[in-house]
Amino acid sequence: MASEYLKWKYRDVQPDEPVVLTKKQRRQNWWHYHKRHVLIAAAAVLIAADWAWNVLSQVHPDYQIAYVGSAPLTEEDETRWETRMTALGTDCNGDGRVTVQINQYLSVQEDAMYTAAANVKLLADLDGRESYFFLLDDPEGFQRDYEVLQEDWFPVENGLYLARRDFWEDRTAEHMEECACLWKRLLEEIS
Repeated sequence: MASEYLKWKYRDVQPDEPVVLTKKQRRQNWWHYHKRHVLIAAAAVLIAADWAWNVLSQVHPDYQIAYVGSAPLTEEDETRWETRMTALGTDCNGDGRVTVQINQYLSVQEDAMYTAAANVKLLADLDGRESYFFLLDDPEGFQRDYEVLQEDWFPVENGLYLARRDFWEDRTAEHMEECACLWKRLLEEIS
């Protein structure tokens, strides 16, 4: 019964003629429904490109020196050590240049939070076997606390000592042979 009623009610209804949209109207319609997708895809492409640029342009040092002291190294001292080790070192990672990076881990007595943060970074460096060379103002104290140095450190300048890492397990530093050769060259230069 209801279907007969609906037939009678809609007996004069004719379907609408299909609307033919112009090219501009079709583009506007498409953009209205897809603009979020396009913006999300563009943002994803930009993020991926930034990440790829950061990965591909990152410089991996051939040698890393960990400076552990109570006062930061001056820029002149840092530059002098980088220049000295660059001149004596070899290209370990095959990128065509010798790169030296100095990581500074400061123990400032007045700021316990800064010292704790530097200690965490130093522990990460030691665990990751990043630094083979160490510039220290107190090698005995460092060896007592961390027990990672070989016992052949020597004084260099400004009350600093140059030391090298000792490994007591199978995990060693990257480019171990090149680091040992650089150590010998440094000893020859200083003696």
